[in-house]
Amino acid sequence: MPRPVGASRDYLPGLDGLRAVAVVAVLAYHLGAPWLPGGLLGVGVFFTLSGFLITSLLLTAVERHGRIDLKDFWLRRARRLLPALAVMLAAVLVATAIVHPDDLPRELRESLAAVLYVNNWTDIVQGDSYFDRFSPPAPLDHLWSLAVEEQFYLLWPLLLIGILALVRGNRKAAAVITALLAAGSFWLMATVATPGFDNTRAYEGTDTRAGGLLVGAVLALAWARRRVDPGGPAPRLLTPLGMVGLAAVVALMATMDDYSIALYRWGFVALSLATLAVVASVAHPATAMSRVLGVAPLRWVGERSYGIYLWHLPVIALLPAGFLEEHPLYRSLVALAMTVAIAALSWAMVEDPIRRHGLRRALLPRRSQQRASHVRRPAPVLLGVALVIAVGAGSIAGAATVHDRRAEAAVPPSATPSTVAASPPSTASSTPTPTPASSPFATPEPSPTATLVAGKTSCASVVHVGDSTSVGLTSDQVLPVEEQIVAQYKRVGIEDVRTDISGARSIVERVNGQPNAREAVAAQVDAGYDGCWVIAQGTNEVANQYVGGVHPLDERIDTIMSTIGTEEPVLWLTVTTLRTQGPYRDAEMKKWNAALADACDRWPNIRVYDWRSEVKDAWFLSDGIHFTTAGYRERGARIADALAVAFPRGGQPSTGCLVGSAAG
Repeated sequence: MPRPVGASRDYLPGLDGLRAVAVVAVLAYHLGAPWLPGGLLGVGVFFTLSGFLITSLLLTAVERHGRIDLKDFWLRRARRLLPALAVMLAAVLVATAIVHPDDLPRELRESLAAVLYVNNWTDIVQGDSYFDRFSPPAPLDHLWSLAVEEQFYLLWPLLLIGILALVRGNRKAAAVITALLAAGSFWLMATVATPGFDNTRAYEGTDTRAGGLLVGAVLALAWARRRVDPGGPAPRLLTPLGMVGLAAVVALMATMDDYSIALYRWGFVALSLATLAVVASVAHPATAMSRVLGVAPLRWVGERSYGIYLWHLPVIALLPAGFLEEHPLYRSLVALAMTVAIAALSWAMVEDPIRRHGLRRALLPRRSQQRASHVRRPAPVLLGVALVIAVGAGSIAGAATVHDRRAEAAVPPSATPSTVAASPPSTASSTPTPTPASSPFATPEPSPTATLVAGKTSCASVVHVGDSTSVGLTSDQVLPVEEQIVAQYKRVGIEDVRTDISGARSIVERVNGQPNAREAVAAQVDAGYDGCWVIAQGTNEVANQYVGGVHPLDERIDTIMSTIGTEEPVLWLTVTTLRTQGPYRDAEMKKWNAALADACDRWPNIRVYDWRSEVKDAWFLSDGIHFTTAGYRERGARIADALAVAFPRGGQPSTGCLVGSAAG
């Protein structure tokens, strides 16, 4: 709710300033700002602020009219929110029809869910992840939060009427009941969230996120701010309270990240209480906090925060991956400028006219000249709507035409075939590449069977168990059949090749009910399999531990090995990424490689292919985790060659635990 139409003593400019802080945090999060990893908490600030403002409106209606006019309240909310949303959705659909026509059915479904304000539950039911660790964001991913707020607007007035009736209008008692409801919501969030798993359910659920909204409602119920004496002691008490609260909000944003289990166990509670302190301070017009957050630039951004929030993700999501890719700061500035420009147009041409005069009066001409002087003519308003759609669709469609980020993530670009992968490896390059100093492994002892690298492996059969870093090895969209991993294993003499590969797979955790890696191995063992193994796991193990997984890395390795036993040859792979932040950062990957080095001492049948020392940066996709066509071609060929190095036909297994490929 921006500045009310006309003069109003209810307008608190500092709250617009708080909106500005919240929306800037969200922008920083989606732009990947390293200095604010918890920028997504800006949505939580919005929730608590909305709970306070909406409840204040409802209580004001009770004071003035003795009742809550539900029809009027819901119509006002729809008039404020729906027009700008409709314009944004139209722009996204136009852009999608132009540059991603195959995605149009999906975006139409998402748009329908947005209009009905059920995005959060459709995401949860369909298993869509807000925290997809690999894919870039989709243009409508952020609308889940608007769904939560609109559901609150629909249900809370009814619940508030019931609570007030129950306590016979006693607001303090109503505040206590509301606080208990908030506590129940926070408890549910902590219960639903699970360490090491995707927590979209806890993050987007209306029941789990209602706590933040209800905390704001508690303040509105417990404190009748209109009765506060501007000259009393309240400003002196509320100013330091607000300063501490704002510092806590910023500290949480700067230290929390979206994968931390602490976020769900106490982070959102702390954020809501800190935001409550800021709101209480800013809601008093005589405090220093109210004046600081009420400065003109922050007010300007705060008034347009709804439009900024609506437009920022479509712009970010559809910017081409190659556009200023080497200059992320400039790329972010362009996205920011586009977002603010479109949001400013949306405010001037759509949101402000409609909120002032209503949709009908803003679009239709007035017969009365006197009344017409206060109402925008239809031509400027309709032109404004068309302009916003044109600017939004044109900007994101033009940008997306250059390069499709989602297509890159799904189908890696082709590259010139590698001569190393296309031809049999030569004996001249049979010695594995020395391990870099950063590797946890010592340089392996020369293997007496190293000359057999160019030959065949002693493995007659192999089971390849892998996560999403192996998906491209078996995909017709990435590699031709003759270059896929099955063909590569057959090239080194394996007759029976079995692959069990699943995206997002972990050794212990299960995703969307799919078998984890241990279960995949156990199924083969139970079926009587007796042969060699390639375990291409590790990337998700590290990430799951980072976000709170309870199974140490060495335990994860031993879980697989104890299922296989000590007789069958097993080749593991070292891991690496190009990421420098978050659970998939390369510094964390080194921990897995160190754990593999330690496992060699416990399991004599383990050999480890040092993929880390051979992979090249150019083989990675823009996500820094998965690979291009060239990368998967090299990965498949080198894994097969490393298996021949580790377990060569006609000789003993390599004496060193760490092996390289023929090309290494």
